[in-house]
Amino acid sequence: MSEKIQVAIKELKRVKPLVLNLTNYVTMDFMANALLAIGAAPIMSVCDEELEELIQICQCLHINLGTLDKDFISRCDKAIAYAKEYKKPIVLDPVGAGASLIRTKTAQKLIPSCDIIKGNASEILSLFQDSGQTRGVESVHSTLQAKEQAKKIACEWKCTVVVSGAVDFVTDGYRESEINFGSPFMAAVTGMGCTLSAIIAAFRGVFPDSFDSAQLATTYFGLCGQEAEKKASGPGTFRTEFIDRLSNEN
Repeated sequence: MSEKIQVAIKELKRVKPLVLNLTNYVTMDFMANALLAIGAAPIMSVCDEELEELIQICQCLHINLGTLDKDFISRCDKAIAYAKEYKKPIVLDPVGAGASLIRTKTAQKLIPSCDIIKGNASEILSLFQDSGQTRGVESVHSTLQAKEQAKKIACEWKCTVVVSGAVDFVTDGYRESEINFGSPFMAAVTGMGCTLSAIIAAFRGVFPDSFDSAQLATTYFGLCGQEAEKKASGPGTFRTEFIDRLSNEN
């Protein structure tokens, strides 16, 4: 592991950033445990009345559209308004964008307010135009197919875009990086993509450059997957080994 990532992880553990997650019910446990393992402090909220207080004290707001409804969408709008007021960075995971109109339109509406957007290739394609298609939350496109769209989104909205897949791609429209780490087991564990977004949010809560934060987080995430595979016998043991790897910066 590179010295730069080791230094970043040590700084993250020192700062222990509070990440406020407005997220789905399916992957909440995995996400919270991964954030704890990496040294961050996760908090999940479904209460509008506490949003302002939590955003005042958090280092980053993470929004995941995995299980959305009208109340959740309204909560996201309120949270984003507070995050802008208190100058807190926002990471968006447009889960399932392209699978339904409400997911796609909600994600497109939130894009302009976000510092980092992380999605699979089909989700990212759907954000730029109504051409992305997903199989539920799974991509039917490759990272390569979404690279140009990712760069257009980054330039248009002045944000960083992460396209996750067998090869990850990170761009802010000017800088770009391909990251070729990970494990096939990662596609067999529910919530890996959601958890990557949360880890990116933790890094962004410590480091002010969105591109650097996303690149470092995505690289570390992939490296942990690669190392976890060496001890795993299947998806279940991989999940456990992966959380253990997140907690170890060596």
